[in-house]
Amino acid sequence: MKSHHQVALSVLTLCISQQLYAQNNVNEADAVLDAQTSAELASSTVSDETPNVTLDTINVTAKARTGTALAQKISEMPAVTQVITENEIQMQATGDRTTGDILAQLIPSLGASSGSTSNYGTTMHGRPVQFLLNGVPLSSSRSLSRELNSIDPAQLERVEVLSGATSIYGAGAAGGLINLVTKSLVGYGPIRQTRVGVSSSRNFESDSLGYHVGQTLGYGGERVYGRLDVDYDNKGGKFDSKGNRISPDANQTDQQDTESLSVNGSLGVELTDSQRLDLAVTYYKDEQNTDYGPDYGDGLAVLFGAKPSLRAIDGANVENEPYTTKTSMNLNYNNDDIAGSNLSVTGYYRDEKGRFYPSGKTAGDQATEVWQANGLTDEDTLKKLAGAATFVTQSEADIEVMGLRAAMQTETEIAGKKTLFSYGADFERENSEQTYYGQDLNTFLASNGLTAQTNGLTYNGGPDTTIDKWGAFVNADVDITDKWHTSAGVRYQKLKSETDTFTPIYEQLLEEYFNSSAISGTSAAYGIDYQAGDVENGSTDHDKTLFNLGTSYQLTPNDQIFANFSQGFTTADIQRALRDVRAGFVVNSDNVQPIAINNYEFGWQGKHGDTAARLSGFYNESDKVVRFTDSYTVEVIDTDERVYGVEGSLSHDISDKWQVGGSVAYTRGQYDKDGDWLELDAVRLTPLKGTAFAQYNFDEGSNIRLQALAIGGDDKAFKDQQQDPDSSALPVTGYMTLDVLGQVNMPVGRVDYGVYNLLNKDYLTVYHQTTFGDLNRLPASGTTYGLSYTVDY
Repeated sequence: MKSHHQVALSVLTLCISQQLYAQNNVNEADAVLDAQTSAELASSTVSDETPNVTLDTINVTAKARTGTALAQKISEMPAVTQVITENEIQMQATGDRTTGDILAQLIPSLGASSGSTSNYGTTMHGRPVQFLLNGVPLSSSRSLSRELNSIDPAQLERVEVLSGATSIYGAGAAGGLINLVTKSLVGYGPIRQTRVGVSSSRNFESDSLGYHVGQTLGYGGERVYGRLDVDYDNKGGKFDSKGNRISPDANQTDQQDTESLSVNGSLGVELTDSQRLDLAVTYYKDEQNTDYGPDYGDGLAVLFGAKPSLRAIDGANVENEPYTTKTSMNLNYNNDDIAGSNLSVTGYYRDEKGRFYPSGKTAGDQATEVWQANGLTDEDTLKKLAGAATFVTQSEADIEVMGLRAAMQTETEIAGKKTLFSYGADFERENSEQTYYGQDLNTFLASNGLTAQTNGLTYNGGPDTTIDKWGAFVNADVDITDKWHTSAGVRYQKLKSETDTFTPIYEQLLEEYFNSSAISGTSAAYGIDYQAGDVENGSTDHDKTLFNLGTSYQLTPNDQIFANFSQGFTTADIQRALRDVRAGFVVNSDNVQPIAINNYEFGWQGKHGDTAARLSGFYNESDKVVRFTDSYTVEVIDTDERVYGVEGSLSHDISDKWQVGGSVAYTRGQYDKDGDWLELDAVRLTPLKGTAFAQYNFDEGSNIRLQALAIGGDDKAFKDQQQDPDSSALPVTGYMTLDVLGQVNMPVGRVDYGVYNLLNKDYLTVYHQTTFGDLNRLPASGTTYGLSYTVDY
């Protein structure tokens, strides 16, 4: 491993601040809400102990430091709402665990972690999730699927979850919202914390060793408050259950041999007793630095259909290693006394860059079409010629987002009923571009894929795209009686995109191929003078009025039922969808259409003595499908789609010391193919998923937990989609993993520990079973260990 292990983080700067999203009063269980999540999402600071969802009254005060707050109880929310607390996150975060690993364990309806850098295929209720960081969107129309790779878990105070499409938030939240909230500084005076940790594989191979160091500094004053968190992480290589090093993920990249730096800072000022100004800044960067590459086989045989060995091969030399950088800033002004109303205005900016692993790309199918169109039909000759249409490229993307949101909230009474009106408007602009950098093919061939060096050629990864989103909403929350609460609202959403003229990547590759010295003689003999064609600039313009209606009723002091209808509105990844089109494609509103989702939920939750439970069902439908074909191009298919399922959770306090619990989520879905309903695959739908835990709490505050995560096997979509020639569905083999983790309070500080995949299970994650080709069938990590020490002073 090239990366040095002796990195010293001596002084990690100091800053005077209180977290933008801090609570205003340590004695209140305040919940906070971003201005745009409005009536759909209420979040709170609840007990650090399981269960995650309680029926306790949790009031939201106007002093909460996050945009606009709702005076509402979590128990009254007419949708599936969950708050994952800081203590739960801390317990799960020891070692090299990622945010994706943690949330997959704790959110019943969320897809299993991919085990790579990417959260591609991580859905809720079969739909894409809108990820937020402190209420600001992390998910864009153009997604690199690295939203959960945006901040170190050590910097999270809580995670707020709303399952199901939401019309109040607007475009992008088709499957629900997951808001990552960074740690807060409460009260007055200084705060300091130091964190150190180590991780290793089962056999303690030197290449697997990783370490973590972090520092927090902050100060809360009378009018000025601030905080700074800095965490540095150095991850080692991953080893499977047999002790073999796992090959790099050549499709979405992974976290092996990766250094990361995560910074979270904020500064706030109390302008007056009713006015506040808060600035929050986050910065995240990781970069891989590894000596290992995938095994492409002799003569890159894997790229031509041979089965890969999946071994990690020493000796890799990649000129430009994969990386991710994310910078976000948001400035919030809040006035909670404007004619009896609360005003929140938030401006935000986010810049995200990502580079992927160099990989082989073939234009053989496209080249065959051209040969055949010009009279060459001999299959053996075509196969030989098509094999030469091989290229090596490396993708890099840049996404820039800026937006402005304003919302007002007014408490009043209508016909004697206590009512909260929420209303506002928002605007967001997203600019995205993606480029493929050509790699020297001869160098790549000579090294069997281990050496990648740029050759100076670039290709368009789709058009440079600008997407504007406008929205306006109004929502009313009404207490009809002491037991009956209802919420209703409407949102107008407008989406407009502009795409620049671009040359599709396959057009560029075909021109290069037919004019290469190896092919040009034959192509001239068939009269082929291939010139790459363009796709002209274009635009799309869509709008939609969305509605939501929900209600909850307190049947008994311990039981509540709820029902909710809400609409979501989202677009396909326009830039990605246009990447593989051919010259002459016309970009307009008819060819690139958005997707509207109708979402229905109903359920019950209750708390009887020491037992708490929740059970809910859902159904959502749309008139379009977004999917990868078997050649991994993206299509938006104009056909009906339906997704339905149930999820439930249960926890029980056996005694003051013992707690047990678990969750289950079952999701099914189909799409209409020529009048037949065919099963959706596991890229879209999480297979049957269950979790369970047993925890023992010691008198002095220490604890130990045994937990399980199980995924059910499923081949229904694979069998069904044999009727669909463009299908890419694959079967899923089920698996179960066990972890042991805990915390030990020391005379000074706290020790956290974790043993993950305790039984050293040999398995593949759902992502590695179902996405991309055979080179992606990588095993998951065997048993891994984590140990950390945290001290506050």
